[in-house]
Amino acid sequence: MIPWALITEPMFHGLSMESKVLYAMMLDRMGLSKKNNWLDEQKRVFIYYTVDEIIEKMGCCKQKAVKLLKELKEIGLIECERIGLTKPNRIYVKTYY
Repeated sequence: MIPWALITEPMFHGLSMESKVLYAMMLDRMGLSKKNNWLDEQKRVFIYYTVDEIIEKMGCCKQKAVKLLKELKEIGLIECERIGLTKPNRIYVKTYY
């Protein structure tokens, strides 16, 4: 489900609908991470969501997937932490509702 705030709050009006859908998918994945106790050193829940997974799930190209992640980062809905050269980034999904 897409949080209602993403539709109604003026601060999110510039966010594309695809980014809103991706954010909802990431929130869903957060539930699984919580259940599996995926916590960092600071006890924050994180997810892994690779560009390849976004391409597959959203049915888009790499350029679009990267753009969607960038939109979510710029507006502050997610924060990414680089783990290593061959490892996927940790993504911290923030809530605003």
